[in-house]
Amino acid sequence: MKTGTIKGGIRFQIPKIDMPTEKLAVPEKIVIPLKQHEGPPCKASVKKGQEVKIGDLIGESKSERSAPIYATVSGKVVDLPKRFPDIRGGYIPAVVIESDGKEEWASLEKTTDVLKAIELFGIVDGGIDAIPLSTKLNFAKSKNVRTLIINGVDLEPGVSVRYKLVVEKRDALAEGIKILKNVLGATAAYLAIEDTNTVAQSDLPGILSGVAELVVLKSKFPQGLDKFIVKAITGKEPPSPHGTPEDVGVCVIGAETAIAVSEAVKNAKPVIDQFITVYGAVSKPKNLQVRIGTPLKDVLSHCGANGDVAKVIVGGPMMGLAQYSLETPVTKEITAIYVQKESDLVTISDQKCINCGWCVKVCPMGLLPNVIASFCEVDMFEEAESYNLSYCVECGCCAYVCPAKIPLVHWIKYGKSQLKREEQ
Repeated sequence: MKTGTIKGGIRFQIPKIDMPTEKLAVPEKIVIPLKQHEGPPCKASVKKGQEVKIGDLIGESKSERSAPIYATVSGKVVDLPKRFPDIRGGYIPAVVIESDGKEEWASLEKTTDVLKAIELFGIVDGGIDAIPLSTKLNFAKSKNVRTLIINGVDLEPGVSVRYKLVVEKRDALAEGIKILKNVLGATAAYLAIEDTNTVAQSDLPGILSGVAELVVLKSKFPQGLDKFIVKAITGKEPPSPHGTPEDVGVCVIGAETAIAVSEAVKNAKPVIDQFITVYGAVSKPKNLQVRIGTPLKDVLSHCGANGDVAKVIVGGPMMGLAQYSLETPVTKEITAIYVQKESDLVTISDQKCINCGWCVKVCPMGLLPNVIASFCEVDMFEEAESYNLSYCVECGCCAYVCPAKIPLVHWIKYGKSQLKREEQ
């Protein structure tokens, strides 16, 4: 087993939820957004009143940045709202299905064309604003990628999805890695896990023999991001702020995505469930298997969220998105729901930087966040860019450790948006 880590970052002491993944009951009504990827929304391919089964196509798009959407329950289409709350804060079209409780599957045919199966069954990779996996694989093939990294490191502190899946779904994971290696023609494959995952360290080497090399990384945020996984394992990094792992011959794919590939290719099964961690200010933190389209309020109710809920964040506390509506449903992009009560919230300070250097110490990109943010605050965006504003990955480590509680990431995001605006 290889070991490694990255410079900077933070070693959080938030424990993993070490309980088996639990299946959440399917609600009576499901709301399935027609955008669960970074590209444009799909167009509804069903009509109001139409009967559907699990696996029926309900949304499709010709864009290579979009992935098809399938019914996740059997029942009747009762509404096709054009403006439904989206996890990003806007509105998107959706399909509302009233479940008949029968859980009947549509007849789906297998295909020997692996890339076609991945595209056909709507597999995406990458969390919020996920990329269709078929698009990612085609890009990797165009770059002659020969190294495959399966990311078994959870992106946010406390999230335990990959922590559990690499053990609970280890056979499907190994099969998915084999399939992806063949698609890419990869000559090297690695499965990265955290050093806290002792069960995986003992269980996986035998199963992965001849398939992939196990790499144990120190549990540190934001090591789960693709560019840092590549750096920790291969020592390589993209040559520009907008570069990708494929630019240095590496393709990084999430462990849950590799499992979905195995299901799609072997069983002709589209993505209908999402594995998520629910934690924070809830009485029953859990790892859950949730049917896509289940409202966040149902998930939180199951996990014992009480009346003191002040903020609900999808994705995690450091890089996630705060939600304005609990009617928003679980999608392919959500890996976690983090709940905060009123006393957890931090009031932003107007105190000036005291030049303690903590933000510099934890920055995984080796930047000067205090300097960059100070330029952005006074609209000196070119000066901020001269200090590599564009290289910031917005992980939030700097703002987290800042004793002055300066909203460094907010100023940096503002600077990026304004610089882009000026360039346009």
